[in-house]
Amino acid sequence: GQVLVLAGPGSGKTRVLTRRIAYLITHAGISPYHIIAVTFTNKAAREMEKRLTNSLPGQIEGIWLGTFHGNCARILRREVQYLPLKSDFVIFDADDQLSLVKRAERDLNVDDKVFRPVSLHAAISSAKNNLILPADYTSRNYREEVTARVYRRYQELLTSNNAVDFDDLLFYAVRLMEENPEISRRYAERFEHVLVDEFQDTNTAQYQLLRHL
Repeated sequence: GQVLVLAGPGSGKTRVLTRRIAYLITHAGISPYHIIAVTFTNKAAREMEKRLTNSLPGQIEGIWLGTFHGNCARILRREVQYLPLKSDFVIFDADDQLSLVKRAERDLNVDDKVFRPVSLHAAISSAKNNLILPADYTSRNYREEVTARVYRRYQELLTSNNAVDFDDLLFYAVRLMEENPEISRRYAERFEHVLVDEFQDTNTAQYQLLRHL
């Protein structure tokens, strides 16, 4: 059944999660194909995979184990025909993203001394994590009006480059499932067991993704 583990740092929560996966496979007769495990960091994902590989050698084929972003990228590659992207889309890193914000500012004649690219990028990231589209970004003052314009241009530039940023991985995955119930149902039926490390740290996009799964 459903379990929520609350405990302090270093007390073994991730170990419990890993042991639960092993139990599901070895004792409950659950196929790894029906299990998805989500972490926040690559380090945690590697540690979980290492523990499972050591305890269940050759028995975890088919399990989806990775970060939110990694698992979302996997979904998007599989369902790319529903997205404004091609299958070979690239994921822009932090430097690429900042360069694109600066490019958007130049295109819109926005002074980057007054509107710092780092701040604008943070605002765009926050909007995406709260599932706010450029068209839905509300402007209550001039700064937010500029942010909305830069956000819109930034997203256009990403699409024209066949690229996504880290936030888009979650953003697109949630929108994909909201707009295509049959896709949401397909993944929900596949993943009978959804295990999440550090669940309390999920943002709006991550939480909505988990609800769909």
